[in-house]
Amino acid sequence: MPPADRPQLAGRLTTLALGVHWYPSREQVPIIQTSAKSPHDLRWSKIRDLLGRPDAGVLGTDIYHPDWPHEKTRSTEGAKYLLAVELRDRSWIGFSASHRSWGISYITRRTLTAVLILVSSVVIASVASRKLARPIQQLAQAADMFGSGSRAESLQLSGPREIRDAATAFNAMQERIQQLMDSHTEMLTAISHDLRAPLTRMRLRGEFVDEPEQQRKLFRDVDEMQAMIEASLTFFRQDGREEEVTRVDLIELLQSVLDDFSDMNFSVAMLDAPPKLIYHARPLALKRALVNLVDNAVRYGNSTIVTVNLLGEKVLITVDDNGPGVAPEMIPKLFVPFYRGEPSRNRATGGFGLGLASALSIIRSHRGELTLENRQPHGLRATVALPILSTLS
Repeated sequence: MPPADRPQLAGRLTTLALGVHWYPSREQVPIIQTSAKSPHDLRWSKIRDLLGRPDAGVLGTDIYHPDWPHEKTRSTEGAKYLLAVELRDRSWIGFSASHRSWGISYITRRTLTAVLILVSSVVIASVASRKLARPIQQLAQAADMFGSGSRAESLQLSGPREIRDAATAFNAMQERIQQLMDSHTEMLTAISHDLRAPLTRMRLRGEFVDEPEQQRKLFRDVDEMQAMIEASLTFFRQDGREEEVTRVDLIELLQSVLDDFSDMNFSVAMLDAPPKLIYHARPLALKRALVNLVDNAVRYGNSTIVTVNLLGEKVLITVDDNGPGVAPEMIPKLFVPFYRGEPSRNRATGGFGLGLASALSIIRSHRGELTLENRQPHGLRATVALPILSTLS
């Protein structure tokens, strides 16, 4: 092409991705001269071989140059990748691009870039959310465990400042509540110890009562007071919380409870139970809770039926009796300590009103739940739901 027509031809060859320019001399090429021994010169030897001219001048750079014209490209700040090749008449043809093609089309490159950004954002957001959510989950688990009656370990102070402040407040609250509970237990223990002496003196003085009937009533009152004190201490101490968690065969544990009642001539039976069920629990505490439930059933019914079923990730233990049942509005009150559904206050028929309250506390310490409901046509059903995958501490 004649030199006068070359600028117009370069303009026609220019595309959105690549700019083409023609320069009459080397001085007009906006690329700084490089040394013949520089790495840049070695990189352009491939182009010289393709041209068949070992002495052809080749200049290139990947540094932004504001003076390089690039009117039709998407870049508004000039080209970033520049290449100029010397022609046989000592004029130069230059190529400019605002980005590298990497051997793929512009749309594919932008799509891959968007996908990479999206995936990176999702991964970073997922990691960050998990890192932020972990302290909150630990706080929720500790609060749930402490609310169920088990003392949770002190939370580690990690995460954002607000979460660390919440963990600090929770640890302080748990410590204060635990100290208050311990002081109450110590007070009840001291009262029990102090009451034993006057009760013993009352029993000794009762030996000198001449009237047998009055002596029998006095001894009965003394025994009842001692039993009430021991029952109250057992409830408030909750000795099962200090017991280690071990693997126990739940079916065997429940069968031993029923055997004890059978030996006392009570009609008890277990139906619809698997032959074996290994469970992580505090066996003595859990056995005491089951004893309380079965004892409550045999007191008000002629026969008691116990069933064990697996439902998802829970173990359901039901204790059914054929007694008269209770009024629906009284069911929530049965879990209140010292409340008795049987109003006679006779310890032989109703106890002290601590059995269901103690059983509920023990079941909740195992991350389970205890519910009561009336059966049709009559009777009461106690249902224990224990999570199989729970973690106790």
